[in-house]
Amino acid sequence: MVKIVTDSVSDVPAALAQELDITVLPILIRFGEEVYRDGIDLSPDEFYQKLVSRKDFPHTAVPSPGEVAQAYEDLAEENDQILSIHLSSKYSAFCEAALAARNLVRKKCKIEVVDSLSATAG
Repeated sequence: MVKIVTDSVSDVPAALAQELDITVLPILIRFGEEVYRDGIDLSPDEFYQKLVSRKDFPHTAVPSPGEVAQAYEDLAEENDQILSIHLSSKYSAFCEAALAARNLVRKKCKIEVVDSLSATAG
């Protein structure tokens, strides 16, 4: 079976991700010292509320290759292949983290990482 993985910047609606069984890995959003996982600890509404109410500008970061590898390991338990589609490498290091994560996975599972060349769901 093939499992599809993407990052939260893809803006795949939660209902659609659930319906199509797409795993969405969160990008990290930092406001000052506070770090949130996009779509998990921080909803879009909360993000925009913070954006207008705070003086500090948010910064983003990608999960570590180890965190992505753990997600791949978990998915490899029940899947033969993983298609991992991410935010353009021109805008983020998510593809780089996904490629590094692929090399850390110990279970037998083919993992294909795709640079979407896009900034959101295309």
